Amino acid sequence: MWSKPLSALLWRGLAIARRGGSRYGSVPAGALVSWIAFQTFVNVGMTVGLVPIVGVPLPFVSYGGSATVAGLVAIGLLQAVHRTKAMEA
Repeated sequence: MWSKPLSALLWRGLAIARRGGSRYGSVPAGALVSWIAFQTFVNVGMTVGLVPIVGVPLPFVSYGGSATVAGLVAIGLLQAVHRTKAMEA
């Protein structure tokens, strides 16, 4: 159920990172997408039973105030990289 929105978010984030205007935009955008992807894959792996349970929340789905705030800040930074690239073109 949640795989489509998260995969679309990761796909779009990678597109933003690839099209970043400079390294100052592309590298942080790629790191943020990697961070969200890592959290997603670890949480799904814990749910399925492939990895040990460590308490990583599923981004934007699981309850957790600080994790949600950090995820929203990451999305805001991705939007800033995308907006900066759009303004330069």
